Amino acid sequence: MPKAVTAAKRGRSKAGVNKAQLVREAFEKLGIDASAKDVQAACDAHGVKIAPAQISNIRTKLKEGRSGRKVVKTTVVGGVTAKELIQVRIMAEKVGGIARAKELLDILHRLR
Repeated sequence: MPKAVTAAKRGRSKAGVNKAQLVREAFEKLGIDASAKDVQAACDAHGVKIAPAQISNIRTKLKEGRSGRKVVKTTVVGGVTAKELIQVRIMAEKVGGIARAKELLDILHRLR
């Protein structure tokens, strides 16, 4: 028969510290792209041992957001979003096409 684990004990170290919260705080301090070894060292300073795989899992969940769904990247080359491209296409259609929009933008750039 499996050993029952109470909710109070789950996810906590022997010192009673929530490991996931400790890792999240380390990422806040060190940045989300900090290496697992750096985060592990920060946790060791608090007397908590944590596996690099667990650190990686927590990082992934932080990047995905609280919904648990993967975030769809909308950025394309040069930092342009899909929403911006749609707005530019609509603007180009209003002024007579892409070629005409380019002409107008070139004039606007020269006037600036």
